[in-house]
Amino acid sequence: MKIRLGILALGTTLLAACGGVSVDDIEDQAPQGTVAGASWTMKSAVVTDDGDRFSVALFPIEVPACDSLAAADTHILFSAPKTAGEYPLKLDITDLNGSQTITFVTGPGQNVIASEGILNVESVSAEKVTIGLLAEAEENTINGRFTTTICKTTN
Repeated sequence: MKIRLGILALGTTLLAACGGVSVDDIEDQAPQGTVAGASWTMKSAVVTDDGDRFSVALFPIEVPACDSLAAADTHILFSAPKTAGEYPLKLDITDLNGSQTITFVTGPGQNVIASEGILNVESVSAEKVTIGLLAEAEENTINGRFTTTICKTTN
């Protein structure tokens, strides 16, 4: 498993360095990689419809469906468009609305922002969404796809 994750991290690094990251590089597996340099695999996803976008939290532990208060020492956060499509990661401080990033929560109060990689909203229905992602930042990598129920906000 360590060798596979090392190869995944190396491959992600090379793809990002070459600018050649595409949705074809997203593995058909539960999102996995490293967070804070340690092996990490998604076991639960909470996707909430926030109106214009989805709010997404990925956890390495089992959490109840639609638990917006779920917590884990490490997790991954991002927002995603509600329209199927490919969204390259980028951070543009002059156009925050045009930015797309993924946040690795590496410990309590510690975050690393990934702005290299790609997010792929593969399909969206009234009840479910399928998202693929590939990202890297410092000692953090993630690659895979998941399908989960869309939770509605209760304002």
